[in-house]
Amino acid sequence: MEKRTGTVLWILAAAANAVALALVFLYAPVEVQMGAVQKIFYYHVPSAIVCYVLLFLAFLFSVLYLWREEPLYDHLAYAAAEVGWVFITAVLVTGPVWGRSAWGKWWVWEPRLTSFLVLWLTYSAYFLLRLFSRGEGRTAKIAAVLAIVAFFDVPIVHKAISWWGSIVHPKKVVLEPPMRLTFLVSLVAVFLLGAALAFTRTRLGLLEAQKAEREGWA
Repeated sequence: MEKRTGTVLWILAAAANAVALALVFLYAPVEVQMGAVQKIFYYHVPSAIVCYVLLFLAFLFSVLYLWREEPLYDHLAYAAAEVGWVFITAVLVTGPVWGRSAWGKWWVWEPRLTSFLVLWLTYSAYFLLRLFSRGEGRTAKIAAVLAIVAFFDVPIVHKAISWWGSIVHPKKVVLEPPMRLTFLVSLVAVFLLGAALAFTRTRLGLLEAQKAEREGWA
């Protein structure tokens, strides 16, 4: 059943992303001021939204793990944080590419970009902790605390423009109907990709834990 669920998720993610990419390049009009580079928007913004959701799940499962000490919650938190970090990285890579072409700068130390970089660094520290403390009993609890603390940067990232303004991020983006449809399809496609990755990573984590337990008994 689990394997079939993963297969279905990957098929849906592949199909949705194929449709989304077709809409991005063949249907959505070219933005007048920024040109073709604006099409990065259709994956840049959904990647940010999906990473917020995944980091919230990592936060939630970390709280549940500290409360219940159920190993499954630790695996779910780890998988959500890991896939969330992948999408954080995608945002940090696509953002400068878009910014360089649209505004002539790879990077600007403005509130949203800076707080997003802090988010990436914090979750990178989370993975370094898991990597170099493998096998220690307290690692999962310390990592859970770190995931909980790190999540508080997410609302800061989200509200950075409203609180401090931005010289590169607009407060509001107005999309024409074809652009709006393309964005919504891309959002669904990226959500499905995130779900497929998180499901697969959770399953691998559980299999690794079972293998380690069997070797321990041996």
